[in-house]
Amino acid sequence: MFLTSLGAVHFTAAIMALVMGLSVFPAAKGTPFHRAIGAGYVLAMLVVNVTALNLYRLTGQFNVFHVLAFVSLTSVAAGLWPLVTRKEGWLPNHLARMTGSYFGLLAAAAAEAVSRIPTLRPYFSSPEKIFAISLAITVVFVGLAIVLNRRMILTYAKPA
Repeated sequence: MFLTSLGAVHFTAAIMALVMGLSVFPAAKGTPFHRAIGAGYVLAMLVVNVTALNLYRLTGQFNVFHVLAFVSLTSVAAGLWPLVTRKEGWLPNHLARMTGSYFGLLAAAAAEAVSRIPTLRPYFSSPEKIFAISLAITVVFVGLAIVLNRRMILTYAKPA
């Protein structure tokens, strides 16, 4: 597989975001470790999405992946906003939005991996098949995000 320099930066930042996001879930919340890994995740996601907005090799023009990069940037910003403002109910909002951001990244990684497996390429032969596979990946990851988010809110966002 051939990667441009921009593609290599995108790929590296995505792997870093995947690892940092995974490591923050089981970590104690509000600790220096959590804050450092969270800041690294946000920075990596910024790089992932900014580089995604500059990748045109697939279609040669602005496409749905660019729209999803904007959605991802919005998701990360929405996850930071409650943290910055610290208004009443900020913690469940922060948890839900950052969890959604991470599971969006996982869904994108799964779609990318599935699309690159040579034996699965025949399943991507029509827009309908691509849509069905994309919908299945989305449903699985949205479901997982909802379950994990509920668990995290029960664990970390209990009223004092």
